[in-house]
Amino acid sequence: MSFHRAPDRGSSAAVALLCAGMVMSGTIGYFVVESGAPPLVVVFWRCVIGGCALLVVVGVRPGTRQELCMTVRSRTGVVLAGSGVLLVANWVLVFTAYEHLSIGVATVIFHVEPFILLGLGALFLHERFNRATLGWAGLGFLGIACVAQPWAAAGQEAGALLVGVGLTLVAATAYAGSIVVVRAQQGRTGSAPSPLVIVTIQLIAGAVITSPSLVVVPHQVSAPGWAHLVVLGLVNTALMYLIIYTAYPRLGTATIGVLAFVYPAAAVVVDLIAYGTAITTAQWAGFAAITAAGIGQVLTTSRHLQQPDGSTTLTNPAPEHRKSELVQPAKE
Repeated sequence: MSFHRAPDRGSSAAVALLCAGMVMSGTIGYFVVESGAPPLVVVFWRCVIGGCALLVVVGVRPGTRQELCMTVRSRTGVVLAGSGVLLVANWVLVFTAYEHLSIGVATVIFHVEPFILLGLGALFLHERFNRATLGWAGLGFLGIACVAQPWAAAGQEAGALLVGVGLTLVAATAYAGSIVVVRAQQGRTGSAPSPLVIVTIQLIAGAVITSPSLVVVPHQVSAPGWAHLVVLGLVNTALMYLIIYTAYPRLGTATIGVLAFVYPAAAVVVDLIAYGTAITTAQWAGFAAITAAGIGQVLTTSRHLQQPDGSTTLTNPAPEHRKSELVQPAKE
């Protein structure tokens, strides 16, 4: 009896990779703030530095260089560039929202993104999720609320709060959309682009659309600021998205959504180390809830993938032309 390969099958390594990527994502806010540059300028240099690093890697790998050239000239390249626009829009909107909201409130609002992702996955990728998935996602969101403590933002000006909420919700939708676009391409094509090619195309597209910021937005970056931008581009962009996109094809959208809750937990730890922010009892409870949600989703999915006879069931229905082995190839 034959079955299609489900994305979550044998996914322990992919879960570890995605968790590592989310932890790296949790340090992004620190480098953005310490750079001292406006959001659009930060995003531009993040794309340029990260993109140049990846182009060097592509240049020394003839096979990947040929793959990049072929992908850029194809319809897939155009679609991936579009996903890069969504990803970059998410960065700009989130960084701008920090000017109107506290980081805690923005973090909680942004993390309705897994719920948006679940909906988009069901709508466009025909992925199914059950009550258990919704329950784990709800537990993770409760954990986020405990970690970020949005009630500390009481008394903010209503207008600024409304603008910040709007920016963050649009950012969450853009990010979820970028994930769905990439996963759809990885699932449809007979030979899906590698993660190196995907991230490179996205960063090139991002650099192009944000380049006018150098002329339009007044800015002056200090020497320490440049150091933070370089780390942001090399580590928290090029390396991080390679890790994340390597994990995506092996995981279902539901699992990706729940594991996204690792990011804000990591951000709180970074805040503690960098700025001495104390972790309260409620935040420790939030950490526990986030961890339980991630582990619970993985275990629940693995259990549902096994039939009584030990065979694997299909969780992500796909057309017959989808390859059983996807080629191993963008939060803030």
